[in-house]
Amino acid sequence: MGMRDCAKSVLFIFNLLFFMTGVAVLAIGAFLYSREGPFATLLPSLPFLNVTTMTMIVGCVIMIVAFLGCCGAMKENVCMVSTYFIIMVAILTAELIAGGLGFANRNAVEAFIEKDLTQRGIPLYGTKGEHGLTSAWDRMQTSLSCCGVNNSTDWSRFHPLMTIPGETPDSCCSEHLVTACGRDNDVSKWEKGCKEVLNGEIKSHMGVVAGALIGVGVFQMLGIVLSFMLCYSIRKG
Repeated sequence: MGMRDCAKSVLFIFNLLFFMTGVAVLAIGAFLYSREGPFATLLPSLPFLNVTTMTMIVGCVIMIVAFLGCCGAMKENVCMVSTYFIIMVAILTAELIAGGLGFANRNAVEAFIEKDLTQRGIPLYGTKGEHGLTSAWDRMQTSLSCCGVNNSTDWSRFHPLMTIPGETPDSCCSEHLVTACGRDNDVSKWEKGCKEVLNGEIKSHMGVVAGALIGVGVFQMLGIVLSFMLCYSIRKG
């Protein structure tokens, strides 16, 4: 088997697996949508960043790119393989740029998120049409054992309807999680703010996250190399 046939076969299998991954991601997004509806992000100023939307978009993009790679490899179509190569390079480049900008401006990003959560996120909690945002806050506070952004006082400071000093959502109650426990100051509340806990979670899993990102990058590089080899072989004849 020559380089052309080898690259063709490996690229086809590679993208077939890639396509199946996209189907799985899309199915997960559809399941989340059917169960939760358009599950809102915690950041009201960035409404497109929600679980269901992002998951389904990523799944669709993976399927389209993988389908293009499979067809290009099977038909040995230079145009399709070249397009696949360009798209993969563009995606990888965009990821590297976004990662670099995010790291370089991490302090500004953190400040923006804190401002959005306190001045726009908390005030919308429990309001009409914000079921997704409300559910997201409750899940985060319950699962991470935290309350508010910096601490529990954020709720009485920034939520217009929580006028009782120390009042919080019920999901802030560390014990006796019952209806209206957030209005009772005698009930114990989570002391740490969710920003601190989230930062701690991210730092503790930094190695796993870095490994996953490197793995994705290597996976993409493999597709780029294989498509280049096949395209070169086809053009060479």
